[in-house]
Amino acid sequence: MRKLTVFISLLLLSAAGASAQLNVYYINVGQGDATYIELPNGHNVLIDGGPSAAPMEKFIKEKGITRIDHMVLSHPHSDHYRGLKKVFALVDVKNFYDSRAENVEAIGDNNLRELADAEPACRTHYPEVGANLNWDSRVTVKVLNTCSEPVQLKYNDDVNNCSIVLRFFYNGTGLLFTGDAESPIENAMMRIFKSGLQSYALKVGHHGSRYSSADKFLARVAPKVAIISVGVDNVYGHPHREALDRIRATGAKIFFTTGGTQTLSIPKPRQGVQPVLEGLAAYDPAAPVLPQVEAVIYKPEVEAPRNVHGAAFEQLGEQAAE
Repeated sequence: MRKLTVFISLLLLSAAGASAQLNVYYINVGQGDATYIELPNGHNVLIDGGPSAAPMEKFIKEKGITRIDHMVLSHPHSDHYRGLKKVFALVDVKNFYDSRAENVEAIGDNNLRELADAEPACRTHYPEVGANLNWDSRVTVKVLNTCSEPVQLKYNDDVNNCSIVLRFFYNGTGLLFTGDAESPIENAMMRIFKSGLQSYALKVGHHGSRYSSADKFLARVAPKVAIISVGVDNVYGHPHREALDRIRATGAKIFFTTGGTQTLSIPKPRQGVQPVLEGLAAYDPAAPVLPQVEAVIYKPEVEAPRNVHGAAFEQLGEQAAE
């Protein structure tokens, strides 16, 4: 009987060890953002849900997902929150993480927040800059940016700059998720977190917009892999040529979600295996593997007016001064 107990214990330990890796799915949702993460302890995370219900429903059903332990709305723009509404209808959500940014130009973000309030046993959290989220004892999850104080916003760049930015760290490997944060926030994060930004994989900010991924920020992050969540023939011209050039200059391999979901796996400690990215081939400017993306890169004739010193910038500035 004792031998049987020991054998069963070894089987359980072996099964636990086999699952003790971190898996990231950069989901193909078109022109938007959605990332699903499986933590080593068996819990999961969903950061944003894309611009519509269909891609999220397809992904959830294909993966057989029945619950989301941690749902994050990076910021209240429709290409990030609309798909999350469908998630509430399909599965149980245990925790909802939000900024206190109010997009006065939209009502859909508040509809999502109402769904979170109505979800049985779902708790809403408003993380603060510098906080560590206790999602897995083996994974460090640090909040690098958010608007943790209530603020009403009108300009798109102000809403973008309230993005919840998260850095995961597991088995010596950093993963950075930047939402749509733009260069003023990148600069502020550099002042606060310094070398704490370095990451193997960067989910490129703002779908490859020229207003994100500044040279100094990329140098501090030093990514080996850069994933751009973007839609074919999008009206914004994402990804912009300037951003692609800056990212390529770091030596990082660039991947798009246009042709399918990209996956990244970080093995359990002491396994001696490098992270593995699966999916499409990396972007090669000499022989583009995604000509449909290359064709829509353009520079608009007229630049939109910008408000670069918004609430998120001020809140991070206060944090840096402390």
